[in-house]
Amino acid sequence: MRKVNLAVCALALSVASGAALAKTDGTVTFNGKLISETCKVAPGSEDVKVTLPTLSTLNLNKAGEEAGSTSFIIDVVECPAEITKVAAHFEAINSTGANPVTGNLTNNALAADAAKEVEVRLYNITDGKQIRVGDTGAKFDVIPGTGADKGTARLSYAGGYYATEATTPGDVTAQVQYVLAYN
Repeated sequence: MRKVNLAVCALALSVASGAALAKTDGTVTFNGKLISETCKVAPGSEDVKVTLPTLSTLNLNKAGEEAGSTSFIIDVVECPAEITKVAAHFEAINSTGANPVTGNLTNNALAADAAKEVEVRLYNITDGKQIRVGDTGAKFDVIPGTGADKGTARLSYAGGYYATEATTPGDVTAQVQYVLAYN
């Protein structure tokens, strides 16, 4: 009798777990493309340092306030003729910190010296819209080269302070890695 009860329980559990596993709400499909010949980041543009202005916390005293936007340039060289547009894709992975709710970079200054309730937001220079960490910024035209020279491009973006609440004084440091994305 005990063996029969165990067999019935095992059968019931397998049917129930199969039904639970069979129900899905959707699918995520990833599509992409890799190419072999690409542009290169120009010397001096690999590690861009942006100095944001020193501002009063009064400029950032409630959630959602933005101030101190500062532009930066990434120069790109040696683009093959088939690449007509290039952009920076700001990586969510391997960056030092991102807020998944706001899409901004978190403040990674040393805790004792860090300003509180402030993040760094990335922007497209062309339209002033936010670039969420993990997204690709505005695309820029590649200026074709002549003869043996390959194309070049200048990618212009900005970063600035973003308040998550009333900010407190202190240092702000944020980093994001980028890769080049095409056409």
